[in-house]
Amino acid sequence: MFDQMCYKTDIGKIRPHNEDAVKIYKNQNCTIVVIADGMGGHEAGEVASAMVLHSIEEHFNEDLIFNDSEVLRKWLKQLLQQVNENILSYIEEHHLSHGMGTTAIVAVMTESFIAFAHIGDSRAYVLSHDQLRQITKDHTFVRKLVEEGKLSEQEAKNHPHRNIIMNALGVNKSLKFDYLVLERYQLDAILLCTDGLTSMVDDQEILSILNEKRSTEEKVNLLIELANRNGGTDNISVALCESLEGSDCL
Repeated sequence: MFDQMCYKTDIGKIRPHNEDAVKIYKNQNCTIVVIADGMGGHEAGEVASAMVLHSIEEHFNEDLIFNDSEVLRKWLKQLLQQVNENILSYIEEHHLSHGMGTTAIVAVMTESFIAFAHIGDSRAYVLSHDQLRQITKDHTFVRKLVEEGKLSEQEAKNHPHRNIIMNALGVNKSLKFDYLVLERYQLDAILLCTDGLTSMVDDQEILSILNEKRSTEEKVNLLIELANRNGGTDNISVALCESLEGSDCL
């Protein structure tokens, strides 16, 4: 498993308050890393992202264990479905919160596999053999155009509608999320982050920082500092899990 873990959220340079939420939960059997990026006026985004963490906290305990990835998928589906319903109920009761929702990405690490549940445009990356790879697909309008061949990757980076999210918790009654499982995979690090990082810092810059001979906490701080230095137009949240040099990780 990973030896070093650190997470941090930052308000950025522009936003009046932080609508991101990030946390790591750990027991003897598994580690759960979660990031959520809330959206909506009147601080409703903060409420939505907090619901993701609260839902996990309600179900997490010292005896929680997942020996099978399909059992975990059903557990995550039930958890995310409850959050989705809670957000929709909140919107009905608080009309000023119309448009409220949140992205969510949950990574669950066990002795035999790592699984990711993902909805929205927050991202998960894996670092292996000095190569950084994004393993989640952004649920955005622009990403859809790229996959349809209507936009190039370069055009997508500067497209005026690149921040339009097609899928998030609280948007639809029916829940759709991506689920990915990595079994017995040799990894050096896993990075989860909101678009407050990736809209300001490109993948090559992220890789450069992750490859530095620094502590995990220092790398997280450097990523956030760089995002702020490049504009800090959004809240920035980062969770980084690393294995020590020479240690086994899955």
